[in-house]
Amino acid sequence: MLEAIEAIRPVDGHGASDPVARRRPADAIRDGSRLTVQMADALFDAQLQSRHLDHAARWLRAKGLGYYTIGSAGHEGNAAVAAALRPTDPALLHYRSGGFYLARSAAVRQARLVGARDVLAGMLALAEEPIAGGRHKVFGHPELDIIPQTSTIASHLPRAVGVAFAIDRARRLGLPTRWSDDAIAVC
Repeated sequence: MLEAIEAIRPVDGHGASDPVARRRPADAIRDGSRLTVQMADALFDAQLQSRHLDHAARWLRAKGLGYYTIGSAGHEGNAAVAAALRPTDPALLHYRSGGFYLARSAAVRQARLVGARDVLAGMLALAEEPIAGGRHKVFGHPELDIIPQTSTIASHLPRAVGVAFAIDRARRLGLPTRWSDDAIAVC
């Protein structure tokens, strides 16, 4: 099987002479795009990590070691939402927003697998888990401006509206907040 995969050759101009195949990490993925090859690679990595964590959750549960198996499958595109926002914009995430959490974690912490370690700690109910201390798998971290949120469906929506309202109101009253005056609250 590996020999058959190895024997596959590029077709339709997608070989080494293709300009797209020769792009450098800082190059745009296509002319006129702000998305670079490096950014696309980082987003894809966050999406893959999210899916791998879904599989790890089920494997850990089958072994009697994991306690939370609701995954983010189908929501990997949330990694792009994280990339579209500033890493300081407050986020209240749904329990399927693993791609977002992992993309923001990698961008802020400049480390690839730190976010995955956080998620695994929650799955294993470890006391070292940064938000719930092992009591529940929840996406949140103060360094990432991700406000912890329970997994009740849509319960993050009213809280996000409240955060957005508070940011605007504080700006109008001249009061400080941890977020910039033009921050976007996302959920």
